Amino acid sequence: MSSVSIDRTVLPYSRELCFAGALCTLGTNSRDLADVLELLSIPANGFGLSQFDMRIVVDESLPQAAGRPHFRGLRHMVVASFGSSNVFIFDVLRRKLSASISGVVARDYQFWKEKLIPMTLGILGAAIGLVPMHCACLESEGDGLLIAGASGAGKSTLSVALSQGGFNYVSDDWTYLSQRDERLVAHGTSAPVKLLPDAVNHFRTLKNFSVQTSMNGELAYEVDIAETFGVRTELGCEPRWLVFLERTSRPGGDFTPMSPAAAQTYLNSSVERLPAQLSEAAATRERIIEKVSQLPSWRFSYGGTPKYGTEKLREFIAFRRREVYA
Repeated sequence: MSSVSIDRTVLPYSRELCFAGALCTLGTNSRDLADVLELLSIPANGFGLSQFDMRIVVDESLPQAAGRPHFRGLRHMVVASFGSSNVFIFDVLRRKLSASISGVVARDYQFWKEKLIPMTLGILGAAIGLVPMHCACLESEGDGLLIAGASGAGKSTLSVALSQGGFNYVSDDWTYLSQRDERLVAHGTSAPVKLLPDAVNHFRTLKNFSVQTSMNGELAYEVDIAETFGVRTELGCEPRWLVFLERTSRPGGDFTPMSPAAAQTYLNSSVERLPAQLSEAAATRERIIEKVSQLPSWRFSYGGTPKYGTEKLREFIAFRRREVYA
């Protein structure tokens, strides 16, 4: 399979779509796939990010469902395969996804919702002005809170606890940042919340689910946060604060101010390197990261339960909001 052969294929079904504020033009030979992706599309709301293209050929003679993913990359090209019948070619420089897939995968709503759409935004994001950042995002009264931290620090667990404690959920692991005029916008996707096995000690509802192997090889619960926990979600918000989460063994919670330089150093260390061919995308990403690093930032070190961490953060954000809006 090659992107050339796909480009020359007649693709009668087209759609104008939007995912996490990114505009997408879809061409496919499958009405089923076009309908599935239209269900996942959100209103564009004038975000105005660069557009990317998806050209996807569906072969109904192929019976294979999506297998385990395998990735290969060279310069600005990334190839992802989910079994031998489902191959996706990402051309980051040209902002394009070409694919050949089975009819089974074309109709697999969960696959597109939980895997392929978030993956596409992660791979093509920098080229379309959308910066994937390893952080959670919550929203309250129109204000966004970004929570960064190392893997295993408890961002997802705290995000669920905050959502149950009055915040609206945007994302738990990867948040997509863009700039609209002079404002930052944080976008979430429809990806499930991913919780490590010990989260069942804090959320008894998880006893109704089983852990599974996630795409990065971790064992985790992967569930729809709204359906599982009955919380409110938002597609995006404007970030106001940035918190770096750090778990400690001692009880209590402390907030320590972080300088913009320290915040920027951390954020730069958490994004993927870009090849030389993507210098323009790298410059756009650098501008967005710099703007994020200018947000009021603190290191939040706490020991105790997610419920305790939620209470401390709620009190802290309420105090900061009074400072801003007094």
